[in-house]
Amino acid sequence: MSFFRNLTQKINQALKSPAPAVKFTAPPSNAFNVRPVQPAEEMINQVKPVEIEGSRIGCDGGNGPLGHPMVYINLDGKEPQPCGYCGLRFVQKHGHHHH
Repeated sequence: MSFFRNLTQKINQALKSPAPAVKFTAPPSNAFNVRPVQPAEEMINQVKPVEIEGSRIGCDGGNGPLGHPMVYINLDGKEPQPCGYCGLRFVQKHGHHHH
């Protein structure tokens, strides 16, 4: 019994002692400012559209498991068509008409 009485006294003593002070220092307000230098739209527009001979292209991001789900893009128009996931743009080569 003395073991449990001793243990109980030590636990009570530990609970009564003041806890060590923990000081929290907030990070500076700009520490997590990760705003890009350029908007994503501007950065992707700097990449030349990929020219395709056909009228459709499948895009999966090109990075295997790090890519995105396969999407198919219709290139019948004259303007480059972007992938809805990664933003890469594709355009049908001039003078090529696939029927």
